[in-house]
Amino acid sequence: MRGHLWSSRSHEGVTARIGGGGDRATASCRRRSVRVVKTLEEITYEAGRHALADQEALVAGIRQRTGTLLAAHALVASFLGGATIRAQGLDLLSSVALASLVLGLLSAAALLAPWKLKFAVDAHDLYRELFPQAAEEADAETLGWLAAAGFGYQALREENAHVVTRMSRLSGALGVLMVLQTLAWLTALAID
Repeated sequence: MRGHLWSSRSHEGVTARIGGGGDRATASCRRRSVRVVKTLEEITYEAGRHALADQEALVAGIRQRTGTLLAAHALVASFLGGATIRAQGLDLLSSVALASLVLGLLSAAALLAPWKLKFAVDAHDLYRELFPQAAEEADAETLGWLAAAGFGYQALREENAHVVTRMSRLSGALGVLMVLQTLAWLTALAID
């Protein structure tokens, strides 16, 4: 450990040891904690991990919204579309609504299909790649290898970025198609 202050958590509180020479004074502090300032390398690592985790959550959210919008497309088409077509047959507005439905279904299918994204690293590869650097830094007690791991997570995020952007745009288009379909059916019914 770096520095002269070492801390460990126990059941009853925080135990702090002040190291140095032969002096080993130990104090038990209940309900108090020792504030440890994170290193730049730790902050960099966490930033990389959080950025990749946020991107993964965004993709999960897009897929969840896609399922909801897919169900909404089907409900709108079955209720409003069925009533409109029974009342007046296929006209221009009904054709626009049907085209929106078909495009929406294709967009949803594309969004729910497997995309080539990577949100995790192989532990063996990571260890093999970073071990030499970590071994070199061990004596100096530096954490450059930890920052390198954070940069690796950031690189994964950047590899995924263009695909996630396309998914996001496609999700937005799906929402617009849902609104267009609904308005077209409602307008056709109102005109009748």
